[in-house]
Amino acid sequence: MRAAAQPGQDDTGRDGFDVAVRLVILDCDLTLWNHANVTALRRPFERDGEDAVRDQDGVRVALYPGVRRLLDGLRARRVLVAAASWNRPEPVDEIFALLGLESYFDLKKVEPHPHKERLVAALVADLAARGCVLRPDEILYVDDRRIHLDAIHATVGPVRFLQMGHDIQRPDEVLAHLDALGVGAAPQA
Repeated sequence: MRAAAQPGQDDTGRDGFDVAVRLVILDCDLTLWNHANVTALRRPFERDGEDAVRDQDGVRVALYPGVRRLLDGLRARRVLVAAASWNRPEPVDEIFALLGLESYFDLKKVEPHPHKERLVAALVADLAARGCVLRPDEILYVDDRRIHLDAIHATVGPVRFLQMGHDIQRPDEVLAHLDALGVGAAPQA
């Protein structure tokens, strides 16, 4: 995992104005990849091409088109990236390792319970302990389901939210939403 923002780190956008969103939290199942519950799969996984793995029964789990573009775009914009997933950690960790995703994420909370608000609160607390205190409106949470949103709002505050399959159809569409909020496009080479 890449290093999180440190105290005193410049958290401004390319133009020097404060960044509207400083942390993007991504669900995994049906948000980063096309499977609804990787905990149910039989490990170990094997890599199957650049953006997919297969379990011991041949079930294929593939990243959605646009995931790598999203992660590259978040890195270029210097936005913190976290994963929050209702799964056992082992299959998620294995998929991240096989597909080379670890370096994109500053933090990851993967636990086998449906309380996403606990995961999001723990991510925010971990960053605060590192000196990166965030307001709820500086957080964008992306998930395929709205079911956890009320509890997240009650626990963490009014974080921003995009629903995969409803507000966005591809993960990389998050970048356009960030640009509209003032995060800005990555500098051109």
